[in-house]
Amino acid sequence: MDLSRMTIQARPRSPWESLDLGFALARAWFGRLWLCWWLTAGPVALVAALVLHRHPQLWLLLLWWCKPAFEALPLYWLSRAVFGEQLAVAATLRSLPRALPPRLWPQCLWRRIAMHRAFSMPVTLLEAPRGRARRQRLRRLGTGASAWLTLVCAQLEGIFWLSGILLLAFLIPAGLPMPDLTTAFVDAGPASYWAGSLLLLVAMSVVAPCYVAAGFALYLGRRTELEAWDLELVFRRRSPRGGRSARAGAAPLLLATVLAAAAPSPVAAAVMTPAEAKARIEAVLAQPDFGDTREVHVWVYVGADSPSAAAADDGAVLPAWLVQALASGAKWALIGLAAGALIALALRLLPISGGAQRRRRRRREAGAPASPPRAGDAPTPPTDIAAAVRHALAIGDVRGALGLLYREQVTQLRATGLALPDGATEAQCLRAARARLQPQALTRLTRVVTLWRAAAYGHQPVRPDSVAALLPAEAKACAHNDHG
Repeated sequence: MDLSRMTIQARPRSPWESLDLGFALARAWFGRLWLCWWLTAGPVALVAALVLHRHPQLWLLLLWWCKPAFEALPLYWLSRAVFGEQLAVAATLRSLPRALPPRLWPQCLWRRIAMHRAFSMPVTLLEAPRGRARRQRLRRLGTGASAWLTLVCAQLEGIFWLSGILLLAFLIPAGLPMPDLTTAFVDAGPASYWAGSLLLLVAMSVVAPCYVAAGFALYLGRRTELEAWDLELVFRRRSPRGGRSARAGAAPLLLATVLAAAAPSPVAAAVMTPAEAKARIEAVLAQPDFGDTREVHVWVYVGADSPSAAAADDGAVLPAWLVQALASGAKWALIGLAAGALIALALRLLPISGGAQRRRRRRREAGAPASPPRAGDAPTPPTDIAAAVRHALAIGDVRGALGLLYREQVTQLRATGLALPDGATEAQCLRAARARLQPQALTRLTRVVTLWRAAAYGHQPVRPDSVAALLPAEAKACAHNDHG
């Protein structure tokens, strides 16, 4: 580890500054870190999907539990990129055995649920201490804000996951039925649950580079503070000679030391008083190379009887017991509000989940398909189609009137013996009708389908009289089919 090749500035940082540095590193090298994460997570996800294709919940749990193994390769790549060595993809693949050592497996077993995993991973994989030495090293370094980092990144994963599910739901056209979003969370059978699981895997891959980089930045910040890397770099810049020049000057230095030892030493001139030594030390420490100067504002208790407190106190002071009672009452009121909000949320969510399960149970008992209805399905139309269409036009529901006419046409096609698959689209109905209907009836069907597409999918305004003009033709077609 050559400190002179560091691509970041080595200086003492607070934990929050280190987290900012880690997120900046993740933004700068996001593509490489994301690729390193998928190099290990992708093969495991594919193999697990082949084995657990009937149990998507176990597949998702396995990938979540193996996250420390997926984060090892991005950490290995980042630990070298910070010191000026950015590995290529081929070199990254060759470094897999070193990035996944045997000491990684405890991170996937009893250390998996540790909140400071982002900070302990660099210590475990890069320094490789064992047993008591590892515990002492972590105790000396401290965990900093790594627990907050884990909590925030978990929340980010949930936000990205829910955002992806809602984005897919919003991309469904308005004319198509909205899928049941609860199946993406609780029902492991439908394909929507697999879609939700894949979106959660993508969310984990997006957050992982930030999580690894922020944890590594916390680790670097603590080592810089404890080992004074910034001072070491300053001394190296102040002493540019090294190696051969240092060895060449060793002989003159030894000769000068011997001569100085042989000569009479002026003891009185060399001895400094404690005051002079303190002033000399303060002058050296005041140089810009030694740390920085910060202005910090703090509250200092000056006492109740001080002049400043008496001048500031221009009103009556509440008794201490009253202030304590008010503070305690406010605290318990907030706790009660939070508990009430959680209870209300639980009472709100339980009926929704229970109702969805009861509806699916009733559908299975009745033999109905559990999936939502698809476009093109033809439910049984009203008995008097003309009256239903006129009523829909009277209340301004042009789209509903066109839907009734289209469903009536599909019902008539099936009545003639034409086999239409469930969920047949409008184009499939037209292609199948060309072989059965007469040209006049086919023209009416084409007109109904054209207006229905314009209103349902194109969101174009359709004149009510255009829909009403189809009613006599529909009545004649129904009468002709009844006589036939």
